[in-house]
Amino acid sequence: MTRWTQFAGTTALGCVFWASAASADVTAQDVWSDWRSYLTDYGYQVTATETTSGDTLTVADLKLAMEIPENEGRVMMQIPALTLTNQGNGTVLVQVPEIAHVLLDIETEDDEDFEASVSVDLSTAQYVASGEPNNMVFDYQATSADITLEKLVVDEEVMGNISFSLNLGDISGNTAMKKSDMRDISQEIRAETLSYDLRVVVPDEEGSLVVTGSSEDIVFDGTSLLPLVMDTENPANFFKGGANFAGKFSQGASKTEVTGSDDGKPFSAQIASASGEVEIGLTEGALRYDGGGKGLTVNIAGADIPFPLSFEMQEVGYKLMMPLLAKADAQDFGLGINLGGLAVPDVLWNLFDPANVLPRDPATLRFDVTGKTTLMTDLVDPEIEQADEFPGELNALTLSDLQVSVAGADLTGSGDFTFDNSDMESFDGLPRPLGAAAFRLMGGNGLLDKLIQMGFVAEQDAMGARMMMGLFATAGPAEDELNSRIEVNEQGHVLANGQRIK
Repeated sequence: MTRWTQFAGTTALGCVFWASAASADVTAQDVWSDWRSYLTDYGYQVTATETTSGDTLTVADLKLAMEIPENEGRVMMQIPALTLTNQGNGTVLVQVPEIAHVLLDIETEDDEDFEASVSVDLSTAQYVASGEPNNMVFDYQATSADITLEKLVVDEEVMGNISFSLNLGDISGNTAMKKSDMRDISQEIRAETLSYDLRVVVPDEEGSLVVTGSSEDIVFDGTSLLPLVMDTENPANFFKGGANFAGKFSQGASKTEVTGSDDGKPFSAQIASASGEVEIGLTEGALRYDGGGKGLTVNIAGADIPFPLSFEMQEVGYKLMMPLLAKADAQDFGLGINLGGLAVPDVLWNLFDPANVLPRDPATLRFDVTGKTTLMTDLVDPEIEQADEFPGELNALTLSDLQVSVAGADLTGSGDFTFDNSDMESFDGLPRPLGAAAFRLMGGNGLLDKLIQMGFVAEQDAMGARMMMGLFATAGPAEDELNSRIEVNEQGHVLANGQRIK
């Protein structure tokens, strides 16, 4: 099944129902005709009854349906009524006075049937459309929006022991939709609050799970350029036709609480953060994902956990960049992780270091890897799921901003390599590298001494570790400093600090 079809279809549906004013006029029929065309072009079957009374167009019994390719399911949405009222000033007021229902019917890869029915209450929402037929702006606001799981069925068995609800409060925003040779969309959405509640009860008193949470200051800003018609059979054409998407989601203070039991044994967890954000982009056939958070705290307790676990982290960061379409030239990719300022309370330190031998400074793990790859096959091709190996070549790899800092030791490093894919023998099936990496370790011997003092490392094992460090590293000018340069030359030789080791 192609997930890109689902993504594009869901995006289309979301843009329509979450869509300063331009000149000219727009009518209720203009708005409805454009929405209907938009949904139809993106693969939805649209049926409805249209009636006009005075200045109001009522679209009743609105049904949207999309078949998922390869007979893997369908998506349906039913809206009892949608009213569009000409306000006499060139604008249209759009309201959804009744609860809408969304049905997801999916057959999973292991042949399980999954069916979920969800209600969407937008009865407090008001949309004001302005502009002109091919260049419309929607300003909207809502006191609240509620999403509730009505029914969940797995392999024809109704899961009556599961409930879920989500609420967005004090919503405002706008959507601009401009139609020419493509559809140009920009959105800005704000919600003052978000809350959710998930409850699961396992039959026969085997266990239960309750997950509740909330966030403040929810913000989404995004732009997209979409083809007028979606080619559901060839998702790669979505990008090759110039389509792109960029969006940023951010939130303020957030918290989640988990409670439950397993075989009568209780457990709980509390997770909180001061802020967080995620940016995602699909541009020129490449995916970019960049996110993180600040002020993370985690507390975990349970009957099977001998003592409560807790930690704090000053910041968490992650990023991913990868090409999706095959090209003759090498393309950029990247992966980065930043776990900064990880601190655990003294009660945990005292469990394995009661004498306070080790420094208890916050730990850090950070690295940034970028490179170039040549793709032979589109990664959005549905057939890629059957591939036995990665359909491309590794051309270059750069390591930067490496830092591992823990218990008084600090390792930093960087490196840069290119790869010869015509030589897959010198390194046992891997392309032959060319380049070098340099590393600096501060406090390594001191940490090893402390681990010996604590009894975690035996003297003979420490001797072997020091011999290895002597082979790959040389002493630096500072106290307890080791430096290492690992190089692969044009002959395929591996050298450590100028000494050949392969």
